[in-house]
Amino acid sequence: MVDQLAPDDLVAEIGLSAEELRPGTHLGRYELLLAIAKGGMARVWAARQHGQRGFSKTVAIKTILPHLAEEPEFERMFLDEARIAAMIHHPNVCEIYELGEEGKVLYLAMEWVNGESLVHILRSSGKMAPMEPRLCARIIADACAGIHAAHNLTDDEGRPLGVVHRDVSPHNILVGADGTVKVADFGVAKALGQMHSATIAGQVKGKIAYMSPEQIAGTVSDRRVDIFAMGVVLYEASTGRRPFTGEGDPQVMHAIMSGRYTLPSRIIRGYSPDLEQIVVTALSADPARRYPTAERMRAALEEYLVRSGPMLMQSNVGTFVQQRVGNVLDRRRDRIRAAANASALDDSRPGVGGEQVGGTPSAPARVVSGVQQVSLQPPPGDHTGPSIVAAMAQTHAQPSSAGKYVLSAAVGVIVAAVIGSGAIIAMRNRSQEDLMTPSPTAAKPTASASAPVVAPTQAAPSSAIELRGLPADAVLRVNGEALAASVREIPRPAHGVTTEVVVTAPGFADETLKLDETAASSVEVALTLQQAPSSPTTATTQTSPTSPTPSHKVALPENPY
Repeated sequence: MVDQLAPDDLVAEIGLSAEELRPGTHLGRYELLLAIAKGGMARVWAARQHGQRGFSKTVAIKTILPHLAEEPEFERMFLDEARIAAMIHHPNVCEIYELGEEGKVLYLAMEWVNGESLVHILRSSGKMAPMEPRLCARIIADACAGIHAAHNLTDDEGRPLGVVHRDVSPHNILVGADGTVKVADFGVAKALGQMHSATIAGQVKGKIAYMSPEQIAGTVSDRRVDIFAMGVVLYEASTGRRPFTGEGDPQVMHAIMSGRYTLPSRIIRGYSPDLEQIVVTALSADPARRYPTAERMRAALEEYLVRSGPMLMQSNVGTFVQQRVGNVLDRRRDRIRAAANASALDDSRPGVGGEQVGGTPSAPARVVSGVQQVSLQPPPGDHTGPSIVAAMAQTHAQPSSAGKYVLSAAVGVIVAAVIGSGAIIAMRNRSQEDLMTPSPTAAKPTASASAPVVAPTQAAPSSAIELRGLPADAVLRVNGEALAASVREIPRPAHGVTTEVVVTAPGFADETLKLDETAASSVEVALTLQQAPSSPTTATTQTSPTSPTPSHKVALPENPY
C-alpha cells in the first residue's frame, strides 16, 4: 500500500539522490532496511526484494557514497564493477544480480552473505588474533578458487578478458556462518576493454599493505598481483601480523619493494614448513617465482590440508565463525528483522516509511504505470465503526466537473455510513454496560477487585553504557576529558543531555559517538584502520518512529562488498 503524494513530492521522488537514502527507501523493487557497512567508495545496505504474490528475499544493495555520487570517475568504477562481477558465476564469488538506477542513485543488487569479512573475524576481540593455520588454508584455498574464476573470465567470443582484482585483502573476503567463502568488491578490478582509462602514473588503487612490488612500481601487472595479495592474507591470518609494516605508507612500500619480512615459523612456534613454503612462494618479489595461477596456489593448499591432518570441511569453518562473531551476526539479524517488521507495520498504516503524511511516518510513493495506489483506513485504535479499505487510482489527467460532484457525493455517503455505524455500535455497547451495572443495593467490590490493573513495565535501562569491541589500548574521551585506558563504561546521560565520546586507538581512525538517555546498555563500536588521514565518523543515537524499542546507530564497519 502506498500513500498519495502531491505532485511536487512526486517530482522530488523522481529526483532521488544518494543523500536521501534511508531505511524504508525503495530503489526499484528493493526496499532498504539497514545500513550495514561503509567503505571508501560505497555503502552497503541490507534490503528486501519484493516480488509477486508476497515473495520477498534479503539482498545486499551497494550504493555510491553521497559525496562521490557526482564524480564521473567513481561512477565509471562502479559501472565497471557491475559489468565485470556480473559475468562471474562461481560459488566463491559474491554474485551480482543487477545494476539499477533510481533517480540519481546508481545501485548494485548483490547476493546477501550471512557472515563477516575476514578482517572482522580476525579482529573480533578488538585486536588481531591469528587463526588455526589449517583453517586459514581452507579459507584461502576457497578464495583462490573464486579469484581463479575471475582471472579466467572470457567474453562472448571466448577471448580472455584479463580480469585482475587488484584489491584482494581480508576486507574483501567474506566468510559465512555456514563456512562458505566469497570474494567480493571488484570496484578497482582491471580488465581489457574496461570503461575507464588505465591507472594514471603515480596513482595506486587498492590497499597498500597487500600490494605487490609491481603494483607499487606502476609496471605492467597481471593475475600474479592477486596471488601476492593472497600470500599476504594467508600470512596475516595465520600469524596475526602483516608481513610488511612501517610507520606510514612510504615505509610499508619500501618494505614490500625490498621483499624482507619475518618468516612465519619465527613468529608461531611449530608453524608447518609446508604451509610456510606456500607463503614464501606467494610472496616472492619476482612474479616469475610466484604461483602462475590462483588455481596452482589452491592446489598447493589442498595438498597441505590432506597431508597435515583430518579432512577439514566447510562446516568446520562455519563453527569457527560462529565462535568468533556469532554474537555479532545474531545482533545484525535481529536489527534487520526489527527493520523489516517496522516496515511491515508501516505498510499496514495509511502513511508508510520515512516521509510525514498526515502526522504518520510514510515512505516515498511508488508510481506504477503512471497510477498511484492509495489506501484509506481508519486511524489505529479507532474501532467505532467497521473497517473500511478503499483503493483509489489517480492519473495526471484532471477529472471532469460532473466526475467531481459524483466523487464528492460518494465520499459523503461513505462518511455518513461510517458515522451511523459507529453511533449504532456505541449505543449497543452503552446498553450492554447499563445491563451489567450493579444496583445500589449490590455488594461493593473488594479492594483487590477494584484495584486498577497495571501493565507490566520494561526494566529500567542500566545506569551505565558499555562500549564493546575496542582494542586493549583504546582510550575514551568523554566531553573532552580522557578516561583511564581500562575504562569501557560511561554514565548514562540525563534526560535531554547528549554525551560526546571520542574513541582513539593507535592505528585506527578516531571514532566519535553521541549518546543520549535512549542509548542501548551495550554499544558495539567498529573502529576503522587508519589508511590515510580522514575526518572521524560521527555516530548518533536515534529512535525509529516505528520501532518498538530505541536503536543505537554506531559507526559502520568497512565495506566488505
